[in-house]
Amino acid sequence: MRKDSETRQRILDVTIAAIEKDGSRHVRIAEVANRSRVGVPTIYYHFESRTQLIAEAQMAIYQRMTQSLHVHQPRILAALASDDREGFLNALGENTEMAWQLGQLDEKWGIVKLLLDVWSQPKIRDQFCELLDVQFERWNDAMEHAKDLGWIDPRVDSRTLVATFWAASIGQVITSNSPHFNPSPGDVRAFFELAMGVNRVE
Repeated sequence: MRKDSETRQRILDVTIAAIEKDGSRHVRIAEVANRSRVGVPTIYYHFESRTQLIAEAQMAIYQRMTQSLHVHQPRILAALASDDREGFLNALGENTEMAWQLGQLDEKWGIVKLLLDVWSQPKIRDQFCELLDVQFERWNDAMEHAKDLGWIDPRVDSRTLVATFWAASIGQVITSNSPHFNPSPGDVRAFFELAMGVNRVE
């Protein structure tokens, strides 16, 4: 079982490297097999199709890509627990800027292709959505807690605000090449605070 697990992970790692180098449409099973030092049948033993292999690899890429965002969540929770408004706003602001920067990668449509690849496999899509739902609920709970503390305008719909920002951080690829509609991470952070009804002047 351990050997099977290691072989599966090696195949996945080779596929991830291939996607990051040339994109998912250029992934060839024979080449993945060769670089993984296995036969093609071994790949189909572990993955039911090329589509499933790519979907799993893309989900792993997304998790790795967004891992840096998760370091802010403990800071946000600690700030809420210790009634540290500035700590909360700083951690949330840094997270907002970093999330926006992820959408400004050199390959701007890469995130769109990643999501399309994940959505092509219902099982992987469902796993991906479950992970996102957990994160979404954590952010919503943090925002609601901040509202209870009076740090955010109580009229703000937390779910709508979080969902809008998440959608915009991915959808920014549409306007990323425009000289008129391409806000900086700092601009987005300021707008997010404005949308929360945060008043920085005490």
